[in-house]
Amino acid sequence: MGERKEDPNWNPRMRNQGNPHAPRDTRQVPGQANVMPAQGKSVPRPKYFGAKYRLGAPVRPNSIIFDNGFLDKFKPRKPTAADYIALAKWQTKLELGEALRPDLEEACKAYRHFLQGGGLPRTFSYESYVMNDNSGTTTLANAMLDIQEGAEIIWESDKSVKKFCMTGGQISCGSNTMFPYPETENWQKAIGGHIIWLSGDVNVSDKNGETWLRLDMVLHAEDRFNFNPPKNGIKQRDIVTGIPDDENGIFEITGLAKQYTHTSELKRIIEWKYGTLVTGGTSTATIPQR
Repeated sequence: MGERKEDPNWNPRMRNQGNPHAPRDTRQVPGQANVMPAQGKSVPRPKYFGAKYRLGAPVRPNSIIFDNGFLDKFKPRKPTAADYIALAKWQTKLELGEALRPDLEEACKAYRHFLQGGGLPRTFSYESYVMNDNSGTTTLANAMLDIQEGAEIIWESDKSVKKFCMTGGQISCGSNTMFPYPETENWQKAIGGHIIWLSGDVNVSDKNGETWLRLDMVLHAEDRFNFNPPKNGIKQRDIVTGIPDDENGIFEITGLAKQYTHTSELKRIIEWKYGTLVTGGTSTATIPQR
């Protein structure tokens, strides 16, 4: 069993390990301070893999475009008797999962909304993803570094400014080690590859002749819950079970289930001395009071 990391601001640049089957931990302590450890000097700074930032209030990037799963390749049709039988089978599987697999709680909630939510939007907890999946922890740590870098770059363009708002472009999570695909089966099924974008308010102050920045950061997460049609004639399958996606994609075509978008927000207050993102040792992060 791997050692469990409790700090939601753990620095993934120093190592990347952990237990993918760690027990669920729902602790979210308001106001708890978390010190960010020193950052690895041998790794490129966040600007080489993250988003572009600009002055302004939070604006959802217009580059975020989701696919429509099976509806992108197949025309809708009326359900048959066989489709209703298949739906009943999957409803039974869901009920068994809810009863026997508490480790798949978020996955079951997401799937139930697929079957019963009528396509309406849904919210989920990114805090839970961060606390219970090592990839979530990694994503948050690098997101914080990324927006800190962006704040410094914006401030450097006009150092007379002491307060400003900033907003960033999209970051795709799932295709690289800095923003990786979920590690646990629960979150692979619940959100899989997804999009985040960051915004925040920055205050610049002088402390004993040194410049410090305080950033009230908001991480915005988005995902489209649907299933993937065959690609180049190859069926897409669930990572753990190997079940082909078309077993559920058929419900999108027949209208027996509806794809939907689910979103989340996570907040942190970050304070650090200007120019220390590479050498580290001066940053702290706090979970805001609710």
